[in-house]
Amino acid sequence: MGGGYVVGWLPVVKEDKQHSGKSAWANFKATVWHKSFGRILSLLAERLRAGQWLECLDAVQCWFFPLILILSSDFEEQ
Repeated sequence: MGGGYVVGWLPVVKEDKQHSGKSAWANFKATVWHKSFGRILSLLAERLRAGQWLECLDAVQCWFFPLILILSSDFEEQ
């Protein structure tokens, strides 16, 4: 009963050896991630509030509410 999928929508910014380890590079990567996540949330905002009918793979109509779970950490603290 039940089920789910893990989907990775956010970009991975490749390391640039010339800028790696600098605070400006870390800020750039964080900006890319935050702007991408903001766009994803803006596209899902209405569906998060009201839900949406979807046809599942078994041809059953389901009322779907997206759920976004976030694990946030500073990798230096890990």
